[in-house]
Amino acid sequence: MLRMDGSDEEERNLCKPEGTKKDKLRKKMEGEASSIREKMEHMMKSRETLTMKILETKLLSIEKKKEVKLAQVDARREEAKRKAEERGRKADLEKSMIKVKEAKAWKELMVKEKEHMMMSKKDMDEDQLMWWKDYKEDITERKRIFRGVSSTLRGDTLMSGSGDGGVEDSTTGAYEGA
Repeated sequence: MLRMDGSDEEERNLCKPEGTKKDKLRKKMEGEASSIREKMEHMMKSRETLTMKILETKLLSIEKKKEVKLAQVDARREEAKRKAEERGRKADLEKSMIKVKEAKAWKELMVKEKEHMMMSKKDMDEDQLMWWKDYKEDITERKRIFRGVSSTLRGDTLMSGSGDGGVEDSTTGAYEGA
């Protein structure tokens, strides 16, 4: 039966750990709390890691965009430089074409003037002979001018290749140099 002195209770509690029910509950709660704290710390570390990875990814994305933009800017610069060089070559080509046309025009004029200089003066009257001499002086002056121009174009070489451009006067037989 039951004893009133509490010895029965002591026998019953011999196999049980010491402490009160509240202590046991407190230990259990502390164990769970530390487990929850560990889990929360683990979640926070995971979240920090994830945030760092997201930031690194964004930084890499921004760097790649910068590289692409820089490459596009460089490509535009190169294209502009190429176009400028092309325009420069076209301008140089046009200048040289103009010089060639001018030289050709001068050469054609010289051929016509040479024909005029070689013209027979035997059948000329006084007025025609006077005109011929005036025209010859104009031709001589143009040749001097042309030699100045052609020397800059060709480096002191004559374009006609006919010496000094002198002509023999068929009426007097004298050689007149230009």
